[in-house]
This record gives sequence, C-alpha cells and structure tokens, in this order.
Amino acid sequence: MDYILEVPKNKQAFLEELLRGFSFIKARKITKEKAERVTDMLDATAEIEEIESGKRKPRSMKALLREL
Repeated sequence: MDYILEVPKNKQAFLEELLRGFSFIKARKITKEKAERVTDMLDATAEIEEIESGKRKPRSMKALLREL
C-alpha cells in the first residue's frame, strides 16, 4: 500500500529517522513538482468520483475552456 504524507519541515528529520527504524518500510523522497502532480491527480480522481456519484455537477466545456 502506498501513502502520500505532508510533513512540516520541522518534523521531517524525525519522521525519516522513525521510518528507517522499520525494515519493512521503503521510503523515498520525491521532488516537490512530482508531489504536486500526484496531489493534482488525486484531487481530479476524487472530483470524478463525486461527479459520478451525483454529489457534484460536471462543468460545461465552455467553463473548462475559460479556465485554460
């Protein structure tokens, strides 16, 4: 199972040290840009699920083009 964590700068060293203590956890750093892309994809997936379940209305193509 994969996780994405947002950790404050002042707690990053603590978390890295803690994770190194578990032999069954593989942790790797990713760039800020890649983290933002992953977060954007997760947000888009959640939005699609809300639209499909009827909790949210889809945007029109005109609205989408205006946003670009």
